[in-house]
Amino acid sequence: MLVNKHTVGYLFLLPLILGVVTFSLYPIGEAFRISLYHHNGVRGIWAGFSNYEFIWYDKTFWRALRNTIIMGVMGLGMGLPLSFIIASLINGIAARRISILFKAIYFLPNVTSTVAASIVFLLLLYPTEKGIANSVLSWFGVAPLGWMADPRLAQFSVILMDTWHGLGYSVLIWLAGLQGIPRDLYEAASVDGAKRMQQWFYITIPGMKPVIFFMVVMGTINAFKRFGDVFVIGGPDGNPGGSLFTLMLYVYRYGFYTYEFGKAAAASYVIFIIILLFTLFNFKAFQNKD
Repeated sequence: MLVNKHTVGYLFLLPLILGVVTFSLYPIGEAFRISLYHHNGVRGIWAGFSNYEFIWYDKTFWRALRNTIIMGVMGLGMGLPLSFIIASLINGIAARRISILFKAIYFLPNVTSTVAASIVFLLLLYPTEKGIANSVLSWFGVAPLGWMADPRLAQFSVILMDTWHGLGYSVLIWLAGLQGIPRDLYEAASVDGAKRMQQWFYITIPGMKPVIFFMVVMGTINAFKRFGDVFVIGGPDGNPGGSLFTLMLYVYRYGFYTYEFGKAAAASYVIFIIILLFTLFNFKAFQNKD
């Protein structure tokens, strides 16, 4: 019996399709169903959209959203330009072995786990003169800073750690984009008398527009998914003073502390909608620059 070639293809794809349906599509649909119930993980009572209404009027949710956005803006503003500049410098190195060495050095922190990085920075930024950072600052006559124990500095401290931890990944993405820009453009610009800085502004940056869009979108998504570092440092309440309380900690609180899975599922869908709106905004903003 002859078998259609398309049927054979679908048979090979069947394990992947089953995996996507079982571990992606079904959980997404089930989470939305649970969001419409007062659910304790075992059984639920129909609630309609009351969970979403609760979130809308919950001041804790808006505080978590504010903290998440502030930390996201700080992370993008600090991490993306720094990693782009470093990638541009590495891309300009002619010696291939030296270039590979710098790639490895900058990527090395990325292989460590978020938990490990958080513990290291808790020691590095210890809020007394015994901390390494405060010890160095004391050489210049600066009093010990509270760092992650001070609500005014905690968010900056976490972003500083996150920038160090994710710098290598960002550098590699930028490098992939930089190496895709035709060398002919730089050679033609050099013939016309353009300096290196002029080439960077008028060739490199415009040529990196798709990569910039990707980095901004992924950075936004990761900012709204922030959980591991703030949980290790500030616990489920996002201490100190709730300054590290993010949206994912909000979901975690209702999901695994009060066992109100309906509210947790509703909050997850609200976060999804917010991420979608930010992504559409970024897409429109970059599209308008054509």
